[in-house]
Amino acid sequence: MPRQSPELAEGSLTAPAGRSRKLFGRSPELWYALIAIVAVTALYAFAYVQASALPRASSLIGHGIGIVGFILMLATVTLYSLRKLRSDARWGSTAVWLKSHMVMGLVGPYMVLLHSAMKFNGLAGLAMLLTVVVVISGLVGRYIYTRVPRTIDDEAAAGARDEDRERIAKRRRALATWHTMHIPLTWALFAAAFIHVVAALYYATLQR
Repeated sequence: MPRQSPELAEGSLTAPAGRSRKLFGRSPELWYALIAIVAVTALYAFAYVQASALPRASSLIGHGIGIVGFILMLATVTLYSLRKLRSDARWGSTAVWLKSHMVMGLVGPYMVLLHSAMKFNGLAGLAMLLTVVVVISGLVGRYIYTRVPRTIDDEAAAGARDEDRERIAKRRRALATWHTMHIPLTWALFAAAFIHVVAALYYATLQR
């Protein structure tokens, strides 16, 4: 009987024990994101208690949260992509940067949501809608990514069953399809966010 490859086990194709692991156990970055979100929420709640109202988007707290959140979202897009392009880089492994990508991709949009003070009018509302869509898309992509084995050499492929190889191929196609949808959505989000930032700066400064 051919030995099962570790890549197939990682893809959870024939490993029931791997499928039984809990999501947070397999993805510690979700814990990091949750801790950061709780911390930001606590600070925001303190500001709310002090002002007896949600901090306005144009207030110091609102602007501060929005700026930090937007920077995190920019870092989400740029840093992980740059690391993937530099295969010889020594500033952290791709896996570490993927985890950072996930943390910043969850915390940043949450801070932008708080920045909006739950008002979704005009371009800001469109940007927030795109943010929600991109975050959900990112979570879907993360799930698909964890279900696709990273590498399958000739020996492993030879030891895999036909149904396993077909399942791997389907998941790779699903990941490629997701990628072609996620990237345009991300750029549409940042186009809307950039226009919103420019408009906010224009009306907050030049129009005074």
